[in-house]
Amino acid sequence: MILFLSCLTAFVASLLLTPYMRSMAVPIGLVDVPDGRRKLHRAPIPLGGGLAVGLAVVLAVATVLTVVPANETPESTMFLNGLLLAVIAIVGVGFLDDRFTLRGRQKLAGQVAAAGILIASGLRVEQIHVFGTQIDLGLLGIPFTLFWLLGAINSLNLIDGIDGLASSVGVILSMSIAGMAWMTGHDTEAIIALALCGALLGFLVYNFPPASIYLGDAGSMLIGLLLGALAIRSSLKGPATVALAAPTVMWTIPILDVGMAILRRKLTGRSIYHTDRGHLHHCLLRQGFSNRTTLFWIGLLCVFTAFGSLASVASQNEWLAISSAVMVFAVLLITRWFGNVEVALLGCRIRSLVLSVFHVPQAGSAAFRVPVHTRFTGTRDWEDLWNTLTEYAERFDLCSVQLNVQLPAWNEDYHVNWVRRDQVDDQHEWSTELPLISNDLTVGRLQIRGRCNHGSVCTWMGELIAGLKPFEAHLLSLLEDQLVQAPQEQFEDSIREPVPA
Repeated sequence: MILFLSCLTAFVASLLLTPYMRSMAVPIGLVDVPDGRRKLHRAPIPLGGGLAVGLAVVLAVATVLTVVPANETPESTMFLNGLLLAVIAIVGVGFLDDRFTLRGRQKLAGQVAAAGILIASGLRVEQIHVFGTQIDLGLLGIPFTLFWLLGAINSLNLIDGIDGLASSVGVILSMSIAGMAWMTGHDTEAIIALALCGALLGFLVYNFPPASIYLGDAGSMLIGLLLGALAIRSSLKGPATVALAAPTVMWTIPILDVGMAILRRKLTGRSIYHTDRGHLHHCLLRQGFSNRTTLFWIGLLCVFTAFGSLASVASQNEWLAISSAVMVFAVLLITRWFGNVEVALLGCRIRSLVLSVFHVPQAGSAAFRVPVHTRFTGTRDWEDLWNTLTEYAERFDLCSVQLNVQLPAWNEDYHVNWVRRDQVDDQHEWSTELPLISNDLTVGRLQIRGRCNHGSVCTWMGELIAGLKPFEAHLLSLLEDQLVQAPQEQFEDSIREPVPA
């Protein structure tokens, strides 16, 4: 009964607070404005959803614990106080980011501060219980806890790319954690998890496609913080000892999405903070699924891993949880919905490393290794730039050239990379990265690396830059028709790309 009361109270509070926050967001400039590049919705959308959800959770938990006081220990009371302060901190950071757009390092500092409050309140993982083995983390306990909380915060933040997605995933995860908390005897954690579930359900009334209000970073980071903290508390087998398999598998979809994003960006030489349209929801939309169908499939996959996690807790068999995560990843690969490009890139990189170790250069062999072309999305014939870049690389004796072309609004994302076979002395090596600009729009980046020639540096550097003119002309000719066309309609108006911390 108390669990139902927590969920119902939060649902009603969120249902009433969300319209108020929506009306207050516009006058103070708390809106998500389309930019024609990453954010493709047609009109500004309010971003006050996170504040409504946060207030609803706090009101619900305070009401329930007042009506039905729990038998709390000093340790759990300290955790609740720390959780409240951390919620205030993370919502504050998210609010500032939604309103003023913080830099990545500023946002990360705020996340670390919020996580630090929780750690100071006693939330620490000092021992991990995996497959019957107990691992003592010792001094690594605090960094591990911090890493877990930051991962939880940013995984929910990164998947918030289409209407209702972060909210729907949050509902499923909070219900799962509530179930795990109830089975392991952590009643207070179950109350908080169901309060979050109710608040998100109330918010989804307005956030379900087509959304009239967004969570914003304040909301997505709040969900991640709460779920990350509750996952640790709900899986405690003893003081600071966590059974890691179940809570980790519950996060399979967010972990896969973030992991593949990092892998994709690192293997193509991009910053991990670089935004792209390779997330799971983007891939499903490119398959022709609608926004709501995409929500259904992602939600179904999350439900499957949640059931696997809960079944493993109930049966004390961690292999059930691991098997469900493996099956979900296998389904995504077999259906070619997600992960195929990243796995292929990883295989290519491993193959190159192996060949570089065992390959013996032969006379007359080509100067360059076979280039790695990767088309993430689109149909444009970017390979035509190959000849231009090859001539340029040979003329100036370059060591490597990497080209990234990215036009999210036109659904074009292409990468090519190639290097010389022979090694270069680092002392004589230089590198640079140039933005590719057309009509005041950055359409990609060119990274080149070479060896310094003899003579005047200014002279050969000027010749190097002048040598790029044929490439630039070729690139602009390819973009000329593309940039005057309307963006493709296969992405719905509600899609926007979150900026990672």
